Amino acid sequence: MCRNRAYYHQKRRNKWAKMQSIGYAPVNVQELDDRYELHVYAAGYTKEDFKLSLVDNILTVSVEQQKSEPSEKTQWKRREYWQRGFERQFELNDKINADAISATYDNGVLKVTLPKLEDKVTTRQDIEIE
Repeated sequence: MCRNRAYYHQKRRNKWAKMQSIGYAPVNVQELDDRYELHVYAAGYTKEDFKLSLVDNILTVSVEQQKSEPSEKTQWKRREYWQRGFERQFELNDKINADAISATYDNGVLKVTLPKLEDKVTTRQDIEIE
């Protein structure tokens, strides 16, 4: 029984290690009357680091991993964080105006605005039969 439990925990640790190597950025999604907003928490980047693309109604937000060469002047006693790349994908429905998507980056939060399409107003017309 103990061996199975140890195997299970080792398998979980390996899975987590793979997830960390991919990178991750938490996202909040807010729905407003006229738009959706994605708030991607990604501190430490600049707006030039981000790549946003839309292919077949799949919005991809990504950052390539930063390559940092060790410097001879910098000797770390402890290093707990570094910038990693990440990629998040979101499937958009047909109610999003894909031509008007915009994004801003401020204080470590990338805000992607997804405007909704205006609802078509149905008009009614009575037709007289002659």
